[in-house]
Amino acid sequence: MRIRLYLALFAAQIIVYTILFHTFYPVWEGTRITWADALLFVLETVTTTGYGEFLPFENEATVMFAIVVMLTGVVMIFMFIPLLLAPYITELVHTVPPRRTPHEVDGHVVVVGFSELVRSLIESLMISDLETVVVVDDEALARDLDRRYRGEVHVVWGSYADPATWKGVWVKNASTVVVTERERTTASVILGIRDVTAARIIAMVDDLAFDRYLRYAGADYVLSAKNATGRILARHAVLRPEVDMLSEAVQPEEATFARPGSDTSLRLVMVPIMEGSPAAGKTLRQLALIEAYGAEVLFFWRNGRFVPVPKAEDRIDTSTMLFILGPADAIAAMIDDEFVHSTERSARAVIAGFGDVGRAAHRELAASGIAGIVVDQKPYDVAEVVGNVEDEGVLKDARIEDARFCVVAVNDDTVNIFTTLMARNLSPRIRILARANEPSSVDKLYRAGADYVALLPVIGGQVIAGIILADIVRILLELPDGRKVVMKSRTREAAVTVTALERRTGVRIVGVEGPDGSTVQPVPDDLIRPGDAVIAVGENEMLKRFVRLM
Repeated sequence: MRIRLYLALFAAQIIVYTILFHTFYPVWEGTRITWADALLFVLETVTTTGYGEFLPFENEATVMFAIVVMLTGVVMIFMFIPLLLAPYITELVHTVPPRRTPHEVDGHVVVVGFSELVRSLIESLMISDLETVVVVDDEALARDLDRRYRGEVHVVWGSYADPATWKGVWVKNASTVVVTERERTTASVILGIRDVTAARIIAMVDDLAFDRYLRYAGADYVLSAKNATGRILARHAVLRPEVDMLSEAVQPEEATFARPGSDTSLRLVMVPIMEGSPAAGKTLRQLALIEAYGAEVLFFWRNGRFVPVPKAEDRIDTSTMLFILGPADAIAAMIDDEFVHSTERSARAVIAGFGDVGRAAHRELAASGIAGIVVDQKPYDVAEVVGNVEDEGVLKDARIEDARFCVVAVNDDTVNIFTTLMARNLSPRIRILARANEPSSVDKLYRAGADYVALLPVIGGQVIAGIILADIVRILLELPDGRKVVMKSRTREAAVTVTALERRTGVRIVGVEGPDGSTVQPVPDDLIRPGDAVIAVGENEMLKRFVRLM
């Protein structure tokens, strides 16, 4: 329609100018001309070709008319270029996304589909030398991803139903295939590749009710980011020194990871500062954890702000969440002595939303001895107030003013933001743990009053990365500034000093765990021997060098 309109305007312009010139040229210049001459003059002027037979003009009106025709002709040409020529030229230079990897790959990871979860997974896999291939069936998305990840990840565009697509990504050579599409598509993909690859297949689903069907189709793991997110939210409400903060909270129950069994093994634990905690109001220097327990505060959250480098004079309060590294045998004593309040064991929690996230949080809280009351619009066989989580009266019926914790777990970020605002206003001292689906919602939830926000797709990416990288490196924690905390055992024969390893990789080594004991914040000259497990903090490229050198 735009093209037809343009052509009609252009034709009308030529006709009108020809009539005007044929009419007024004899008046202005005193010479009669034919219609053909008038049309020739207009076309020469519009196209700025120029002319000689009409020059010189005797009347300024003729000059002004020629100028107007020239200007409108130029404008029409500038309209013509973007309207007709630009799309045509774009089509000529249009790049088609790759249909296959540029070379044969082996032992790689194939990821089917793309989302924020896959973006998080790719970020985690970049600390290893594993090649990653992302397969999508949308051409525009494939083109965008190819530009975004060029040189880092292979991107292939193709139909999931076409065997050529799987040949193009060398699925038969893959070590792992991760499928993140909707459940029906996921089932179809698994059935299509199961007989042509020996790779383990991980299906990430929205609803765990499809678990048995996808396993029957051939999936080795069926995971839910929602289940892991619920567990993480609950871990931010309780003190459980017997487990690692993140790496064990996100691992699927059927996955097994080697972990040290010694009481001197290092643990990275998360310690929320509750109201009434003996540590509330103290500075890190006053806590003196390294002197008393051999433990160190590596980072902390306070009022929704991440502090990557704690200082001795930093004061902690009930808005603070500490990340502490220390020996397992000392961690339990440290928590009991420094952080647990006498009423901690009898705490109550309100769980807003009882989907997969809320259900997982409810189970985790119950296992820690925290009674939970659910608020949901559907009735369930648990202690519950049936109603809308955005209704002040419903929250009061759930006795939110008396609760120590509130887990906001509805599958709608706008609802979660408003529920967080209400919970914070109804109970200013309550600890609010919220779930977010979109990265843009995280900051809003913190500003609404949440003490901790779990971004569901990021948690999902960590779950999958934990399985894939289990035999290479163990990711203990992903930090908001893009860095990661990892644990890696040294398999090279020669020993190396802490200083040498830090200088060659750029990482910060925060702990070394060996057969003779563990050290937090090792000194520069300490030796890292074969078999020692090292805990390091760094960005992706630093950690990739670290993994290679270990």
